[in-house]
Amino acid sequence: MDRIKSFLQKGVDEARFPGAHYALITKDNLITDFVGYKQLYPTKEVLSGDEIYDVASLTKVISTTTLILKLVDDNLLSLDTRLQSILGRYKHPHTTIKELLIHASGLPADVPKIRTVKSKEAVMDIIFSMDLIYEPNTKVVYSDVGFILLGKVIEKMYGMPIDEAAQKYIFNPLGMFDSGYRPEVDRVAPTEDHDDDFSKGLLKGKVHDEKSYLLEGLAGHAGLFSTVYDIGLFIQSILNDKFVLSKDMTDRLFLPQITDDSLGYKVTRTLGYLKPYEDSFAGSKSDFDNTIGHTGFTGCHMFIDKKNDIGFVLLSNAVHPKRSLNRIIGLRNELGNIIYEMKVEKK
Repeated sequence: MDRIKSFLQKGVDEARFPGAHYALITKDNLITDFVGYKQLYPTKEVLSGDEIYDVASLTKVISTTTLILKLVDDNLLSLDTRLQSILGRYKHPHTTIKELLIHASGLPADVPKIRTVKSKEAVMDIIFSMDLIYEPNTKVVYSDVGFILLGKVIEKMYGMPIDEAAQKYIFNPLGMFDSGYRPEVDRVAPTEDHDDDFSKGLLKGKVHDEKSYLLEGLAGHAGLFSTVYDIGLFIQSILNDKFVLSKDMTDRLFLPQITDDSLGYKVTRTLGYLKPYEDSFAGSKSDFDNTIGHTGFTGCHMFIDKKNDIGFVLLSNAVHPKRSLNRIIGLRNELGNIIYEMKVEKK
């Protein structure tokens, strides 16, 4: 862990991000540590060790994917279920749950001009009126819109908001007691400082993503707050085949569903998750067949490598005090390589 800490401390010293918490996970161990600052503005505060972070798009895999696949496990839904059969306002009759999970639905990535939108009702009006922008299953377009719709499926099928469903079916069973959508504000590492018509002041305990902000933080694509220890428990349960999904469904998380090389490199999606690619979040030494992961805009990432019995999660508020200062992304590959080098040295 000393090598990880010194590498990340260098990132703090170079002002790439304010600070970070991280955890290295195996079947038998869950080790956490942290470097740097909780906030830089309006006053500088060092991390104390119990901070909670806005985990941004890690919400997609930790909460939304898990809850959707639990419905499939329980035979209440199938991957081929048509979205329109659950959400009647959705206008495209052939879109399936699976297409949304693998980001191949034909839907656009985002809601245009989101900072001019004024209400949660307006967000959903825009989404339900959207046209498809490509032929489904022909490529991957990473889509917040698709996961917002999956969040609405969760609300409908569970008969409760996504935060209550996640608490009942994921966080409580796994002992993730510091995870949720309504965090203890004093412990939260703040994200961006705003001074515009959309919002004003330092975001602390309120979700950074604009769409989720308008949806009152209860969304399928972003809105979860958590700690590295809690996410470490989540990862460890998968490594130990003690996850909240069946073993068969958990194993399916690692199976490639679609590959797209139109961006100049191969992007391979599984159900909800992303496979590692060259110079990506898991370094260059992870096992492709047995590794999945995800990233988050606020400066977060995680990966799970079942073959090598390694999990890792890093949480940061790299968009603090302004998103333009976020320079953590370029460190992920080298950090992944350090982790695998440590494993080789340990052997």
